[in-house]
Amino acid sequence: MRVDDLSESPILSLLDQVFEMRRRGEKVLGLHVGEPDFDTPPGIRAAAARALEEGWTHYAPAQGLPELRDAISERLQRLHGIPARGADVVVLPGKLAIYASLLSATDPGDEVLLPDPTYLFEQPVQLAGARPVYFPLRPDFSFDPEALDRAITPRSRVLILTSPSNPTGRILSRAEVEAAVDIARRHDLTILSDETYESLVYEGPHVAPASVRNASDRVVTIGSFSKMFAMTGWRAGYAVAPPRLKTRLVKVVEHTLTCIPPFIQQACLWGLQNSSADIERFRREFQRRRDRLYELLSKIPGLELLRPAGAFYMFPHYDLPVDSVEFCRRVLETEKLAVVPGVSFGPAGERHFRVSFTAAMPELEDGAARLRHFVETASTPARHAL
Repeated sequence: MRVDDLSESPILSLLDQVFEMRRRGEKVLGLHVGEPDFDTPPGIRAAAARALEEGWTHYAPAQGLPELRDAISERLQRLHGIPARGADVVVLPGKLAIYASLLSATDPGDEVLLPDPTYLFEQPVQLAGARPVYFPLRPDFSFDPEALDRAITPRSRVLILTSPSNPTGRILSRAEVEAAVDIARRHDLTILSDETYESLVYEGPHVAPASVRNASDRVVTIGSFSKMFAMTGWRAGYAVAPPRLKTRLVKVVEHTLTCIPPFIQQACLWGLQNSSADIERFRREFQRRRDRLYELLSKIPGLELLRPAGAFYMFPHYDLPVDSVEFCRRVLETEKLAVVPGVSFGPAGERHFRVSFTAAMPELEDGAARLRHFVETASTPARHAL
C-alpha cells in the first residue's frame, strides 16, 4: 500500500515523546511547534459565530465562496503583484492544497524537485505517487540554479519553492525567483510555491513566483490563514492555479473534503476585510521575538545561525558529534526542551535543529538558557562522550 511506504518523519517520534512526558506530569518547554501562541482575533471569532447564527451551515461550492475568492485574489494582486482572479482561487486547507496540487501536476513515477532543506513535502509527494528529489541549497540557504539544473531529469515535473522558508526563515530574492522561473520554463516544470508565511516578512520584499512576467501559467501559489490570523485549528487556506490545474484541484476537493465549512469561510472573509491591523501586530511581535532570540542564540559557543528574514523559525547548526535526532532527544530528556531535528527537513538539515519563536519572550529566554546549558555541558571534556 502506498501509505505504508511513506517515509517516517523524525518529528512524529519527538511529538510522541513530548506528549508522553507531559502525560507523566513533566513540564516540557515546547519550542518545536510552528503555531502562533496568539488566539484568533476576536473579530474573526465573532464573524464565525454570526455566520453560524445566520445559517451558514450548509454545503458551499467546492471551489469556495465567490466573495472570499475575490477577496483573496484582490489581496494577492495588491500586495504581491500576482495576476490572480477570483476564478483562479480554490479555497481549501493549505496541507490539502499541497497534496491536491501534487496529484494534479504529476503522474505516478514522476519526480518532484525539493530544496534541501525545506518543509515536509517528501511525504505528500510520496502519497501522490511521485518521487521526491532533493537539490542542495548554498550554505547560506540561498537558491543554487546550477544545483537545480543538475537534479533535473526527463521525469521531473514539479519544482517546489517556499519563501519565507520553513525551517530556515530565508526569503528568496527577486533574482533567485526569476532564475527558478527561467529554469522551470526551459524544462516545462510546474512551480508549487508555498507562501504560507508571506505575511511574516521582516527584511526585504516577498517576491511571489507568479508575479514574474509570463510565469503565472505554470505556478500554483499556496496560502494559508493559519499563520496570517493565528487560525491553525480552523484549517483554512487556498491555492491559486492556472485553469488546467485549478479544474483538477476542484475535483480533488469535490471528492475528498467537499468544501470548507462556509461559516469558516465567512470568518476568513471578515479577517481579510477588517483585520490588517492584527496581521501587522503579529508581525511586529514575531520580529521582536526574533531579534531577542537571535541575540541569545548567536552568543552560544558551538552554535552557528543565520538571522531569519521571515517566518518564525531559526535553524542553528551545532558542533557536537551526534546526529540531529539524538541531539534533540538529549535536549528533551536533559533540559526538558523540545526542538525539532534538522534532518526532518532533508539530508542537508543534519547537524541542525529548528527552534520556533512562537512562545512568549520569557519562554524564549528560558529556552535559550537551556540550550546554552546543554551545549556547554555536552562540550565539557569531563562529560561522557556524546
